[in-house]
Amino acid sequence: MPVGPLEYFSHFSCETEFPTTDDDHGNGWLDILIQLDDVVIGIENKFNAPFQEGQPKKYINTLEQIRSSLSGIRRSEVKRLLFLLCPASRIAETTSKIQNIANAAVVTWEEVLDTLKSVKAVSNPVSSVVYREFVKYLERQLVFIDSFKTKLPHFNRSFPDYGTVLQAELVKAVWPYFPRAGPRLNKGKTCVGYYFYVDANIQDKGWYGFVHKSEIQDKTGNCAEFVIASTYDPKLSEEFIPARLTSDVFIGEPGRTKAWIIRFDDEWDKADVWRKKLEPFWSIVKPEVT
Repeated sequence: MPVGPLEYFSHFSCETEFPTTDDDHGNGWLDILIQLDDVVIGIENKFNAPFQEGQPKKYINTLEQIRSSLSGIRRSEVKRLLFLLCPASRIAETTSKIQNIANAAVVTWEEVLDTLKSVKAVSNPVSSVVYREFVKYLERQLVFIDSFKTKLPHFNRSFPDYGTVLQAELVKAVWPYFPRAGPRLNKGKTCVGYYFYVDANIQDKGWYGFVHKSEIQDKTGNCAEFVIASTYDPKLSEEFIPARLTSDVFIGEPGRTKAWIIRFDDEWDKADVWRKKLEPFWSIVKPEVT
């Protein structure tokens, strides 16, 4: 690994969602690919989504091909680097993913945030706006929900038409922990949540969010429940209580819909807890063909 800052004099390029190919681990998308004079850098970002099969090893073959090609074109050695970005709470898990991978390292988002906050001034007005918004974004991402334990008793207490502000806040907070969650909040008089999709062809899908007790056949002591419905049946922990919904077509799949009520408590006040508990819903995620 190089010591000190990485610099460039004649060549710089940056691409996002760079397609990768690997015979052993399948195709994929590298979040960021940067090319400098004498180094090609791959960056994979992990906030809350789990690692998919073969990550990050599936990217090495493509990075090596680019490194070799650039070395031939420039007639000088070009190195390959791989960085994984993750929250500090996931550093052990993420570090285990780069074992036996040469020139790879883990950087925490907390380190990135601390470095950004050490910047004293940004002279360019546009860059200054981007800088401030990015710092705010990272701060929001690294905190699950402010005062979660205080808000906890209110999540299930009531459900007016279209749900409460607190219920919408929670379903938005856990949005990253579901595979291919939809971009728009789904709100109805008796539900508020998001659809999610396991594969690009939508052969399997699901929905999660708060629903009014009238949508649940089983008796419940709460006015609202946090419910997940899906067309598949992952292996879940005991906090997921099987439930029957009043409509078999809740997600448009009569006869295929399974549902669970989540009994979360004040131990669920961290993003990492939600991520780990919801990880089984990624179990049959199919990679997109590239």
